[in-house]
Amino acid sequence: MKEYTTNEIRNFSLIGNAGSGKSTLAEAMLFNGGVISRRGDIGSKNTVSDYREIEHEQEGSVQSTLLYTEWKGRKYNIIDTPGADDFAGQVVSSFRVTGAAVMVLNTQNGVEVGTESLARLARGMGKPVMLVANHLDHEKTNFDKTLEDVRGLFGKKTVVVQYPVNAGNAYDAAIDVLKMKMYKWSGEGGCPEELDIPANEKEKADELHNVLVEAAAENDEALMELYFEAGSLNEDQMRAGIAEGIKKADIFPLFCTAAKKNYGVTRLLDFIGNVFPAPNQLPPVADKEEVEVTADADAAKSIYIFKSSIEQHLGEVMFFKVMSGTLSEGDDLMNMT
Repeated sequence: MKEYTTNEIRNFSLIGNAGSGKSTLAEAMLFNGGVISRRGDIGSKNTVSDYREIEHEQEGSVQSTLLYTEWKGRKYNIIDTPGADDFAGQVVSSFRVTGAAVMVLNTQNGVEVGTESLARLARGMGKPVMLVANHLDHEKTNFDKTLEDVRGLFGKKTVVVQYPVNAGNAYDAAIDVLKMKMYKWSGEGGCPEELDIPANEKEKADELHNVLVEAAAENDEALMELYFEAGSLNEDQMRAGIAEGIKKADIFPLFCTAAKKNYGVTRLLDFIGNVFPAPNQLPPVADKEEVEVTADADAAKSIYIFKSSIEQHLGEVMFFKVMSGTLSEGDDLMNMT
């Protein structure tokens, strides 16, 4: 693995109600990034994140799991979190070290109780959130109801970046209103075929594109002036506006996936890399003595331990984030308090 600079790193939490497909989405992210050579699944009890015996029994996450993948010159540190309310503390600890959250939605059920509680938690901790409508290949999927529910939860700041063309058992295509293209998948998914938007979808796509442009422009005065002058924004300008809105937790973009089939995941990885903040693009955090710590590789070394666990054959393992400085193997760090 190459060495990554701070601005090439994206740290995010995977959150969502139990059964929304977080671990399956994480599996697809690792597969597309080449970290694993084949995708596991929950039923076979061979996913990377749900590896503990109790998780095999429950067929779902019980503890948060730190994962990573590499994508187009960036490293993504991913914390896959449990969806059950009983384990909400795992989500809280993950929020303390990640720059944003990807909330996975089960489009069979729309917004669920766990979705609401996680949204309140993210809002309370000021955590930026992007939304992923998953399970679009299920016969009982209902994208329109899910979108309506999400707008009830996050308000008018919810903006559609993608919507499905044929949600249900035959799902294989989505319209991307940022790129203004239709993406079509087949077989094992992965990278899609990029097509022109069909004539019968053009009006809807144009309408949603204009909504997205306005939402992007609202987050930057310079972009707003450009929008008023030109009547639109180009793709790079829109991306910059969305990135600014996400950083301020003032915009909630919605994407489409069928994670089990690996549909929509590569485009999602592209979007995360382009709009999620790097650690050095986030406001500095204060330590217990109210001293601000900036994500600077040349500063004094400091780390934050956010999780400890007992791992079979290893013993106690401490998980930490380097808050400042550069850590090397063999370094000794001491907590003087």
